[in-house]
Amino acid sequence: MIARDSLSEEFYDRTSAQLLAQPEPQYLYARLFLRALNIDLVPPDMIGRIGEELGGQGAPYSTAEQDRLNIADDLATELFAVKADFNGEPGHVLKFNRPKFTDSTYTEEARQIGTNQTISTTPMNAGSEQATLTIKRYAGPYGSSAVQPFGLDAFDSTMGVHDLVKFVGTHLRRDFHKTVDSFLKTLANAASTTVYPYGMSAANDATTAGQFPLTYEQINRTEKAQNEANLPVLPDGRRVMVVTPTGKKQLQDDPQFVRYAAFSAQHNPLDNQPGWFASLSNYHCFMSNTLSLTANSSSVDIHYGHAIAPGAFLGGIGRAPRVAAASDDNYGEAAKVIWLMYGAFGLADNRFVTKVAHTQD
Repeated sequence: MIARDSLSEEFYDRTSAQLLAQPEPQYLYARLFLRALNIDLVPPDMIGRIGEELGGQGAPYSTAEQDRLNIADDLATELFAVKADFNGEPGHVLKFNRPKFTDSTYTEEARQIGTNQTISTTPMNAGSEQATLTIKRYAGPYGSSAVQPFGLDAFDSTMGVHDLVKFVGTHLRRDFHKTVDSFLKTLANAASTTVYPYGMSAANDATTAGQFPLTYEQINRTEKAQNEANLPVLPDGRRVMVVTPTGKKQLQDDPQFVRYAAFSAQHNPLDNQPGWFASLSNYHCFMSNTLSLTANSSSVDIHYGHAIAPGAFLGGIGRAPRVAAASDDNYGEAAKVIWLMYGAFGLADNRFVTKVAHTQD
């Protein structure tokens, strides 16, 4: 039988120039940081050292954003208390003060100065708190144990089906966005408090999946806690909440939410708009696929969303993100590139973020 398996020399494979979709999350927190600082990593048209750049040819390659799940509008940049520019300024650290008030006695009796009563001449101290923002050098992508470059051979760069320079640029940009998103998610996870569903007081209380879903009552308690903490709001009187897709689904199944949403086209799950809903219980609600899911002692994943007040984050930039080439390029025949950024990430105050926990389905 003459066929491909017996006469492989007569057959060959072809690669189509058409690209298939690669599903990606939105990296919502990365969009927040980059929009607040008005920066981004721009994929290059050529890569390599100046004078020895490599260009690609072939079919266009997809952008890093092309196949992302676009499930939410941008978060309000007011969530950043500081957007610092370190460029040209001395020092690695910026320090920010805020008042630290001391409570005492506020009764009429205590504050009244009676006839012939001597007022103390001993001065009191007034306190202050301080937050710091430190600029550092960040790079990517990361290999098995260190930052490692993508490499592109000069000879082969002009012979691919797709433009291999754009290919490298897409991978660098995706790694950059995912890295920044992870930084801000980790900062938000350092929230001072966590609000659990009714009946749950700690992650290990859950023993089965779906035991403690996200509810409208829990969101109301989160708002109550942030109101009692005197946290600021956006100009429209709301704050921001970010939850997982599971959290959205559980909330839409919650009987209390269903009763309230039945007559609202904006909130009704049967008439839901793209990007989920604009507001709920005085929160602008967003959905993210990159929030933390942590297995507890019963192997039940606990989902952690964030309720965020304006001014929670600190951000700074010293040198905008860029694609940098290694000097080790084999006489210009092998470009090796990474992304580099001098940036600063921080929490202005961990009281401004509340974690919203619930179990997996």
